[in-house]
Amino acid sequence: MSLGTIVALLVIGTLVLLVLRRSGSAPTLPATPQDRAALEHQLNQSIASGRKLEAIKAYRRLHGVGLKEAKEAVEQMSVGGRR
Repeated sequence: MSLGTIVALLVIGTLVLLVLRRSGSAPTLPATPQDRAALEHQLNQSIASGRKLEAIKAYRRLHGVGLKEAKEAVEQMSVGGRR
């Protein structure tokens, strides 16, 4: 195996690890019912105030989902439908 091939494999491996790390796993669910209630309140307040980024963060923590799913859910909730 040539040095160029080894370097290319190392670069590709590093890029794959970075992508996997960046995508990350879904956040864990809150531990207590009080935490869940607070996040639900924060989610509703954020949506009502038009603060979508804050709402997406709260939705992710509340439901333990990824960014794309949370974004779609918050957009749906902002339009009037509740998920």
